[in-house]
Order: sequence, then structure tokens, then C-alpha cells
Amino acid sequence: MWVVLALGLVLPFVISKPLATEIMVYALFALAFNLLLGHTGIISFGHAGYLGAGAYAGAMVVYYGGVGVWVSLLAAMAGGTLVAVLIGLLAVKRKGAYFAMISLAIAQMLYFLALSPFKRWTDGEDSLKLPPLSVDFPFHIDLSDQLSLYYFVFVIVALAVLAQWRILSSPFGHALKGIRENEDRIRACGFDITRIKFLSIIYSGLFSGLAGGLLAIYLGAASITILFWMTSGIVVMQTVLGGTHTFMGPFIGTAVFLYLRNNISNYTDRWEMWVGAMFMALILLFPEGIWGTIVQKIGERRRPSAS
Repeated sequence: MWVVLALGLVLPFVISKPLATEIMVYALFALAFNLLLGHTGIISFGHAGYLGAGAYAGAMVVYYGGVGVWVSLLAAMAGGTLVAVLIGLLAVKRKGAYFAMISLAIAQMLYFLALSPFKRWTDGEDSLKLPPLSVDFPFHIDLSDQLSLYYFVFVIVALAVLAQWRILSSPFGHALKGIRENEDRIRACGFDITRIKFLSIIYSGLFSGLAGGLLAIYLGAASITILFWMTSGIVVMQTVLGGTHTFMGPFIGTAVFLYLRNNISNYTDRWEMWVGAMFMALILLFPEGIWGTIVQKIGERRRPSAS
């Protein structure tokens, strides 16, 4: 984790600043998604709902309320959390495909609500555009400057990553992994499975909402495409690409995916086909994900031989 975060300090000097910022935002989203998939064993196809709710909640309090960036991010976290509460109440007792489809249905419902019935507030396909933003506490940061924006996002993401690490290192985090491995055994030990799963969904929604708020700041708008089902599909690909059973795997997967997409799209409009082909090749080469396979190989080398 520390190595990846340290590399983040120099990332905008290695690749373009906008791409570096995009990687940070979507890496946080992938880590939040993996709280469910990799650490709890819950499959969600509706995570665009959390991200989009965060983006629109954060953008709307700025656009209509004239509040600052910090309040905007709090609103974004609240937006993602509210959607998580809704999905959790409806689907927490469902397993496998049932939870996945309920989450997808709610996310698509939010997409169509933002597209048409709530167009008066969301601006629909035109996107809800934000004015130039800056931070004045604890010191002034002009977020229209690409490098300043990157490091602002980097610090927020780093703090969120540390918070997630703390959650997963706690007894609660160990209970999540126990549910992933053997739910019946954890239930037999006296744990409230429904409560633990519900809290996992809430945490995932909160961090996804924060990513949505940062995404709106990065884009300068809350876009309807954030809520589209493809956003949910892409975060699944990014997470699996990096490795679901490692903490920083989704971070690595996001960086690789966005770097490939950004560079390939410079040469062809059919970047999806080429990225898809490379995705399959990487999964075959790294069956546990890129980072997951590397961690596994390092563990095997460090393990003393039987002889």
C-alpha cells in the first residue's frame, strides 16, 4: 500500500495530469467496490448508482447552494450512503445474482430519473456544470490548476485508502473476510451476518459517493453517463484486473485499465475491442489479477521449501 501511495506522489510527472487525477478518482471507486466483491463476497452490478449519487449530490449543493468544496464532498458521501441504505434494505438478505440484479435495477432507475423526471435539477444529458472551484481551508488551493487539483485529489484518496485499510484490519474487516470464505461458519459463531453485510454496503456506498464527488470536481460537471450501467461494468473489470483478494489490487487494475484506454483511444475509435482483448490476455497471464498474482508469487518464493 505504501509503495503504491508513494508512486502516486510522482504520478503526474510520469503521465498527463488529467489522466493521473482520473486514475486516483476511479481507483478509490474500485477500492470501494471491492469492499463488497473481494472482501465480503457480494457481487454488485449497480455501483454506478453510488458513484452517480455522490457526483450529483456534490454538484447540486455547489450549483444551487453555493457551498464550498468541503461541504460538497460531505454531500457526495451522504448521497452515496443514502443509495447504499436503499439497496441494503432491499437486497442485503439476497445472495449472488439476486443482489447483483437488484443493485443494477436501482442504479438504472436513478439513471432514468436523472435523465428525464429530474432533468429540471440535473440538466439531463447536458450535465450539471460547476463553476471554477477553489479550496480556502486550511489554505488556498486553486482547483482549476491541474497539478493542484491532482494533489488535492491525491490527499483525499490517500486518506480514504488509509480509512479503508483500518476498517479491513479491524475485527469487523476480519468478519467480512470470514463471510466471504464461509458464511455459515461465521453465523454459527454468533455473528449477525445481516448487520455486517449491511455495514459493508454502507461503507462501500460512502467511499463510492466520495469518489463521485471528486469525479464531479475533476470533470467540472455531474454527467448522466456516470450513472449508466457501463460504469458499473468497468469498475468490475478494473477490480478483477488488479486482483479482488488483495487490498491494492483494484488500484493497480484501475491504473492499468485507464492507461491502456487512454493510449489506445489516441490511435483508434475501436479502443473497446483492443482493451477487451488485452483484458482477456492479462487475465490469462495473471489468473489472480495483476497485483494478486504478483503477491502470490512473492509469497511462494518467501515460503520455505519442504526439503
